[in-house]
Amino acid sequence: MTHRVLISEAVAEEGVRYLEKHGYEVKRGRGIAREQILEDLRDCDAVIVRVARIDEGILEQNPQLRVIAKHGAGYDNIDTAAAARHGVRVVFAPTANSNSVAEHTMALMLACAKKIPYMAQEYRNGNPGIRDQFPNDELRGKYLGLIGLGRIGMAVARMAMFGFGMKVISYDPYIPQGRELEGVELVSSRDELLAQADFVSIHVPATPENVKSIGRREFTVMKPAAVLINAARGQIVDEEALVWAIETGEIAGAGLDVSDPEPAQPDNPLFQLPRVIMTPHCAGSTKEAMVRMVMDAAQGIHEIFTGQEPTYKVV
Repeated sequence: MTHRVLISEAVAEEGVRYLEKHGYEVKRGRGIAREQILEDLRDCDAVIVRVARIDEGILEQNPQLRVIAKHGAGYDNIDTAAAARHGVRVVFAPTANSNSVAEHTMALMLACAKKIPYMAQEYRNGNPGIRDQFPNDELRGKYLGLIGLGRIGMAVARMAMFGFGMKVISYDPYIPQGRELEGVELVSSRDELLAQADFVSIHVPATPENVKSIGRREFTVMKPAAVLINAARGQIVDEEALVWAIETGEIAGAGLDVSDPEPAQPDNPLFQLPRVIMTPHCAGSTKEAMVRMVMDAAQGIHEIFTGQEPTYKVV
């Protein structure tokens, strides 16, 4: 029997070739609107999704579906509890984009510290004197506070410590006992981290406890010269509070690769703030990471259909 795999969004062709080489029929999706996903899944046994949402209603109306493969590390767009109830396996790619997201996090940090977009725009507008009017900062010796110290957080820590001479602290109550921290100092509370860090970088999932967990109170705890970096999930930050914090000088700026909602709407007030840098959730979309993510997703599908235990399983 030939299994049919729906690919809901654009992926690297290496993954398509892998599936076809192993005898799967690949179906290209028409879009990620719920009705499109519902219809496209009708004759498919598996699906690879990037940001498309898979909820219980979709699972109920597609009882033939056996595997959902997430093209990436975060799978909050998939109702994994419902998948388990319906006997649908879920696999993902937890390591594929860690390096690319970590690099983008450092790029946002550097761009904020050096005021690169603002400097470039002013220079383009005929103001070379901006270099003396708006001095930039070094990263060396600064405190980087990591909220969450998983794969990506640890990769950022290494780049910051060994590449830029930063001091790295982290708050993560879920770190396993005895884990090697490679020089990262753990602090006892999130407030301690917020008060000490010159840069606060978020590396946690959008779980109910984390949604809008960075708001007005948290911004008042941060240093006035501190910068927020978020390449995790937009829902973690209260954007209205962030606009307030920057406009009132509670914090100095922000570098964001994610927003809430996503994509950010053109009238989002964050676009109007010169001390905010926003990119379109592209941190994990390097050419190299795109290949690794689709290959891990495709491999997970093949492992399940051939009776193997998947390398990267969720349920």
